[in-house]
Order: sequence, then structure tokens, then C-alpha cells
Amino acid sequence: MLRRTYLGLEIRERQLHALAVQRRGKHVALTGGGVVPLPEGVLQPGFPSPNVKAPTPFVAAVKELVTPLAKGDNRIAVALPDRAGRLFLLDIETPFKGRSEGTEIIRWQLKDALPDRSRQVAIDYQILEEKESGHKKVLAAIITQDVLTQYEALIEQAGFAPAVVDFHSLALYNAYWTKIDLGRDFILIGVDGCQLSLMVFANQVLCYQRSRRIGRNPDEVFQELNRSLVTCRRSTSNFNRMPVYLHSDWNEDGLDQAVASAFDQEVQRLVSPVSKLMNGHQADFPGADAAGMAAALGVVERLMTRV
Repeated sequence: MLRRTYLGLEIRERQLHALAVQRRGKHVALTGGGVVPLPEGVLQPGFPSPNVKAPTPFVAAVKELVTPLAKGDNRIAVALPDRAGRLFLLDIETPFKGRSEGTEIIRWQLKDALPDRSRQVAIDYQILEEKESGHKKVLAAIITQDVLTQYEALIEQAGFAPAVVDFHSLALYNAYWTKIDLGRDFILIGVDGCQLSLMVFANQVLCYQRSRRIGRNPDEVFQELNRSLVTCRRSTSNFNRMPVYLHSDWNEDGLDQAVASAFDQEVQRLVSPVSKLMNGHQADFPGADAAGMAAALGVVERLMTRV
């Protein structure tokens, strides 16, 4: 029986991570995965201008990594670094119907936060909560058209068709939320490579989000979390009683303690859902790297739900 292969690619500043999965009845089976490095200077994530500074080695790295996994399929889901765009949590009182109308309202509401050429910004959004009055809490994802177009064009040059494009922190959350009962009120910390993300959920609705670039140093994680928590504690009720979950692909000693010290409570380290998918299967990457594949899994599962 021929099965479709679904491809997920996570793009980082110094690495590409990819995996391939297939549906096996009601279950998802991991069929392969891998990591390839990017030379320094090839990719510089940022909001205003195209991120890939050396397209030729970037395209070569995508080909090297993904082609052996594809088995003839070329549709791919892509998780970009959070710094490639911006995420906004918005309260919208103006009623709207349809995606296009909602996009224009968000564009107007963010007019002071967007570049002067705001029409050249791609906007996607998700309604997180809606009240009877029509008031909506919305998560808006923003990326300049130049940045998005370059990523899509270079991935197409490598032989693949981007069907889903998301940001790292959202893909990371997507990898866990259907598999683990995190509760209704919780805090999710992601430490992957040089990115730190903080997401706070109240009544299962995202109410605070922040991402920062960090060095591979637990002390820097502690410092960045402390900066974020000043605002977060003031704006979120029940904050001090929320459980804190930590996802990380680091092996450095002291990370768990640094996060626990920032929150002044015990932290629960999450087991990567990719580790559970492996289930004894020898993938193209060692088990120690499974945590680094979580965002790639999260974004490829979005692709699977669209088919």
C-alpha cells in the first residue's frame, strides 16, 4: 500500500531540522529525520528584510536534508524562527466576517507597529476567544512579504512546495497540546538552540507570548525570563499558581534550575513527542536529538490536518 509522506522543516539560524511522517491507521509513524548545519552568516533571522544572506548554501542544505526523506512527495510544512516575523495578541471590538475583512481590521489596528509599507506585510491570524458581544481575542502572525517570498522561493528551488508556514514557538506548542494534558492554566517555556520562547495560557487561551535570541547559557535564560516576568505577573491573574513546563533540546547543566529559579517553583521537563513516535524505531537522527525535532513535528501535523 502506498502511503503519503508528510514533510516538516524547521529553520534555525545555524541548523535545519526535518522529519517525515506517515499515517498508519489512526496513528502517525515517524519514517525519518535529520539535522544539517548552516555555516555562520548564511541565515540572519529578522523582521524587515530577507533573512537568507547566502542562498546557494541554504538551498543545498535543504536538498541534502529533505530529499532523502521525501519518498517522492514535495509538499512541506515549514517552521520559521520567531524573529523572522512578529506575533501580536490583540483585543478586537470591531465585528468582522471572513478572513479578508479580519485581516484589514488587524492591519489597521497594527498600523503604528508595522513598517511604513504596511501593504507589503503578510498577515495571518487565529481567533483565540470570542464573546457574545462580538469582542474577539486574536493571535496575529506578521511577516514582511519580502521575507516570506524569499523563504518560499528558496525552498521551491530545493524542489519542495511550502504548503504551511508557521513560527517556531507556535509549532512547538502544537507538537505538545494534543498529546499531553497541560491543564487549563499553564506556562510553556521553549529553549531550542539560540531561541527562548515564553507562552502563558489562561483557561487554555494564550494570553502572553515573548521570544528572544539567547546564547547557550542558563544564566542568560534566567535573566531573559526575569525581564519577561515583570510584565507577565502584572497582567496575568493566578500567575504564581500556574504549573511551568519546559521543553528544551539543550544538554547543558543548570537549565532546569535556572528556569525554576526565575519562577520560584518546580519546573516539569517535557519529554519530546518525537521520542514517543520513535518507539524503538531507528530514525536518521539519534534519540538524544529528538527534542530538537518537536517544532518540525508540530508544523507537519498542521499540514496533515489540511489534507
